Amino acid sequence: MIAAVLFDLDETLLDRTGSLTDFLADQHARFADKLGGIALKRFRERFLALDARGSVHKSVVYPALLAEIGGASDAAGSLLEDYMQNSCRYARPFQGMEDVVAALRGRGLKLGIVSNGETALQWRSIDALGLQMDAVLISQAEGVRKPDAAIFSRAAERLGVTPEQCLFVGDNPAADVLGARNAGMQSVWFDNGLTWPESEPEGETIRQLADLLALPFFVSTAVNLRA
Repeated sequence: MIAAVLFDLDETLLDRTGSLTDFLADQHARFADKLGGIALKRFRERFLALDARGSVHKSVVYPALLAEIGGASDAAGSLLEDYMQNSCRYARPFQGMEDVVAALRGRGLKLGIVSNGETALQWRSIDALGLQMDAVLISQAEGVRKPDAAIFSRAAERLGVTPEQCLFVGDNPAADVLGARNAGMQSVWFDNGLTWPESEPEGETIRQLADLLALPFFVSTAVNLRA
């Protein structure tokens, strides 16, 4: 029986790409004189490509981007600091996040987040989304990253449940879904941009957060919401 639901943060609860797109428009306007005259559309396209859905640190992204577009090389540090401090101002959830979290809370389930990333940055996003969780584990603070089973097991322990009582929801097949599965948890893939590996059985899949409540684990909750 499911007693707890754990979520990934970026591209699962947080619409990271949408949030980042808005932030980059603001940053482009404020740092225009440092960006070599590049148009906003191109600036965003190249940033997102170099960023690779957050897998490349921005201390690498900004110097590479400035070199590519002929921007001021000495602006990389300022752009990075601006990103760290201000990107959270544009944080927005995926549609349905608040309702899904409330519905799961209403069933008495414990809730948590397990996220790879930098502690301060991830906490700013969590706070901006107004999320209140029973446990939050961020890889920098924990000293271990998904898909290592240790971080999943640690999350279950902090929630006072076993891994088998946990359901993990995430967008990354390897880090989130298979990582949780290998730690003994049930898992759900939020299919919103990455490709599922053909060599692995897919399992439960959602394409929007509200779909979670219609899965077999939460059928009664879904019925109550429709009533």
